[in-house]
Amino acid sequence: MKTYPKEVKARILIHRRIAADYFRLRLLCPEIARFAQPGQFIMLRVNELRDPFLRRPFGFSRIFPPQEKRARPEDEGVLEICYQIVGRGTSLMTQLREGQRLDILGPLGNGFWAKEGQKGAILVGGGIGIAPLISWAEKLHKVGGKKKRLTRNSEEAPEVFVLIGGKSRDKILGIREIKKMGLDPQVATEDGSMGLPGLATDLLERELLTKGHDSTSLYACGPMPMLARVAQIADQFDLPCQVLMETRMACGVGACLGCALKVKERAFREMAQIGVSRPEEEKEEMIAESQWGKMEKENQKEIFIPVIAEAPTFRYALACKEGPVFEARDILWE
Repeated sequence: MKTYPKEVKARILIHRRIAADYFRLRLLCPEIARFAQPGQFIMLRVNELRDPFLRRPFGFSRIFPPQEKRARPEDEGVLEICYQIVGRGTSLMTQLREGQRLDILGPLGNGFWAKEGQKGAILVGGGIGIAPLISWAEKLHKVGGKKKRLTRNSEEAPEVFVLIGGKSRDKILGIREIKKMGLDPQVATEDGSMGLPGLATDLLERELLTKGHDSTSLYACGPMPMLARVAQIADQFDLPCQVLMETRMACGVGACLGCALKVKERAFREMAQIGVSRPEEEKEEMIAESQWGKMEKENQKEIFIPVIAEAPTFRYALACKEGPVFEARDILWE
């Protein structure tokens, strides 16, 4: 029986500023932490005054599910989120205090999944987009226990590479958490104040060109232009790629339809994958018969428009229900 999502009152354990515009919020909510997966999210009500009225969506940067043995409260049944001040709602969140209780709903959506047989995983995060990738890196590495000691199984856990990009040094997050896993993240900043000058996608291209990564999957979260470029690179190198789409959400449960985005129809995508092609005459005949029935053939040719047959078909998918994690090749990038 499905036991989630749940609406609970979570207690704030830690609320700290971690950079100029970034904050870390750790919440005690074992009912949600028990089922939460990297890539999923919660809808958080900023305050009890219903002002702002709509909840805000946040992905999990850390997940500490409840264990059989009792542990410290801050490590038992806890979720952690990172947020950036971008508007009125997140500005009000900076006033939250440790010990307060927040109304949250979750876990929601579908998170990341591991590809069968993958030997490597490259995680690409831009700005605040690195946050949900931290919890995914932890799961891939199977980090656990009181000492947070790495317990990788070389036959099951893939080798993980983390690439982080940001506008400047104060926009780079997650370095300490990633290093605690025994990983050495690569960093790029647009102004060159930290790491290499450039973008996270530049790091990805260099990594793939210099080292090559067979049986490797890509996972990305960040601004839309970055995700589109990661999807393009994945296509060039013929690598599977999952992207976490950060769309505007009002409800998080599929009622408002506000998080809709264009995805390719599966039939069209599969046809493109296997290179199915039909002679132009056969295409013309199929469309003519389906659209015009028993009209005379000479009339059909006059009004046939071949470009219609070449146009990709699409549908709208709700990020909160079918995502927010999608296969990059399914998204209709515009």
